[in-house]
Amino acid sequence: MPVLTVFYIKLLINLALTIGIIWTISRSDLFSKWQQENDKLIFTLGLVLFRLIPWIGIFLIINEEPRGDIPFFFYKAEGAKAGGFVYRDFWSYHAPLYAYIISIPVWIWHNARAIVLFMVLMETAILWLTYDTYKSRSPKALQLATIYYMLPAAFMYILVDGQEEVWFWGAALLIWRYTIKNRSNYEVGIGLLYAMTLLTIKVTFIFLLPALLVMVKKPIKMLLVMAAIGLPAVGFLYWQIGDLFLMPIRHTEQLMTPNLFSVFRPFVEIVFHVDEKKSTLINWFGLLFTVFIPVYMAFKARHRHISEVLPGIFIACFVCMMLFQASAMGAYVIAYLMAVLFEIIDIRKTAHVVVLLALNWLTVVQPFVWVYIKQPAYTSLSLFANTSYLFEYVLQILNVLCFLWILRETYRKVVHTQTLATA
Repeated sequence: MPVLTVFYIKLLINLALTIGIIWTISRSDLFSKWQQENDKLIFTLGLVLFRLIPWIGIFLIINEEPRGDIPFFFYKAEGAKAGGFVYRDFWSYHAPLYAYIISIPVWIWHNARAIVLFMVLMETAILWLTYDTYKSRSPKALQLATIYYMLPAAFMYILVDGQEEVWFWGAALLIWRYTIKNRSNYEVGIGLLYAMTLLTIKVTFIFLLPALLVMVKKPIKMLLVMAAIGLPAVGFLYWQIGDLFLMPIRHTEQLMTPNLFSVFRPFVEIVFHVDEKKSTLINWFGLLFTVFIPVYMAFKARHRHISEVLPGIFIACFVCMMLFQASAMGAYVIAYLMAVLFEIIDIRKTAHVVVLLALNWLTVVQPFVWVYIKQPAYTSLSLFANTSYLFEYVLQILNVLCFLWILRETYRKVVHTQTLATA
């Protein structure tokens, strides 16, 4: 099927999903009742209607080939299944155990479609844990879980493209749930969970560490636990493959969109030329803000228990990554989209719903348009004489504005709540 046809179909699906979201928002009383009486049934129906049936239709009936990163995932899953050593025998930009985890469904069905289904099931498990965590806090938890199933970005990037970024929230969720159950002496558990996450998903999760160290009561204890797991793992990798285990870090050299750098680049180029071959320096500069803002928020809220602020700090961390890291891409919104919906969005407020829907539409549309027009780098304002470039650039700006709005609302939730509580 031609790529443009696929895109138009995605737009129609987005429209149908948006209508479904609006209807769901209008039925709060009904979902509140279902949450008390039939939550497992409604949740399962959401899984069947918005994930399993579409997966069957797309990959079994229409027989579409998986897109996005799935072919690359399948390549390294095959390598892992064949007994290969990650980074040496096959490429991987993920943590060392990731390829072996995603090879599990390939053992059952040797097909890339099995990995997509595996991603859907992982997302569902994370969504259920999220719902289970919030249902005692909000009568709208089941309604929010149903809305999540219909969010266009989640639908397209996980069901169609099989992205794994939602696993980041899954890891943070496990840490959060642990701190809820263990109000004190939680550093050992957090250290174990954090170290295992770094070994199983992506090094990107390290961005959360500085803020997390500010939030815990005994940061040295947590670091020692992490070191007890991480140092032997790194030593083993170096013994086996030398410095090849640094492959995931080298992946940060590619400039992507949308982020603050991609938006301001036409103006930056007026002052000095950016050498894309040395773009790692840009990411190191962006790293300062990516780390500093969540750390500052954690410091301002340091008198609150970690379980009260961890979701907000997680959101701030990954929003900042998308804003300030020049290598950040639109798909990373999946990392914190579920957390934003449950923690930040108030579906009673029109502005919140508008931003949520806009972010989802932009996340689906902007990356396609950018790739379709050959991934232009806007090094000069004169490029905007091309209306296609100008249109895509406006989409980037709108995306960044959505990120900034989420960061502002998260800051208010984490920091201003603390200010009001101590006033």
